[in-house]
Amino acid sequence: QYVMNLPACLGFALLETFSFVNNFCNSDVGHRRQSVISAHPHDETVAGSIPMDTPARQSLPSHLQLQPIPGKGLGVITREPIPCNTMVGEYTGEIISAEVKDRRYLPSLHHLRDDIDVAWAVSREERGQSMTGNYLYGVTMPVTRGTADDSDNAAPDDNSIYIDAEDEYASLWTRFLNHAAPPGNNLSPKSIHESYDGNPRVWFVSNRDIEVGEEL
Repeated sequence: QYVMNLPACLGFALLETFSFVNNFCNSDVGHRRQSVISAHPHDETVAGSIPMDTPARQSLPSHLQLQPIPGKGLGVITREPIPCNTMVGEYTGEIISAEVKDRRYLPSLHHLRDDIDVAWAVSREERGQSMTGNYLYGVTMPVTRGTADDSDNAAPDDNSIYIDAEDEYASLWTRFLNHAAPPGNNLSPKSIHESYDGNPRVWFVSNRDIEVGEEL
């Protein structure tokens, strides 16, 4: 489930679940191609016009390129073919709870912000980082079941943990991946709620062969 580069009016209310069949890479649908970007992927003039001055931008692998995409802002273009079933990158950022996410991004709950939230907002503003809430990826956590009369173990309204990749100083290049719904997507998101370090992990895998010049 994730929200990425979506209009601010959608916020975090839009969380889609993607299901992919095992043989998707070999299906006719899996081989449909996105439109190749008109600018040449090796055009250094285009690439050089985009500042690469944040950790997220500097983490971009050499075979990929940031490029303006009409109607989307920046996007990621591949300079090299990417075979099907290739892990292309991890989605990293600040790990926050549903409660923190709501306090920080829902205007109706801004009055509930604590000192940490206020410092977070000031830091974003000082560093020129946006606060749209459009770069959240929710990972559903398992619910601990209690006894029938154990109200303390009742399932919360939102039992997800969120990876917030909006801050370019706390994320990687994958924050620039634009949303695409099946069958137009060439990457599939994967996630686990707890990795080796105790935090959720999200990564993207190519679901078909991707050609040079395609947007990821």
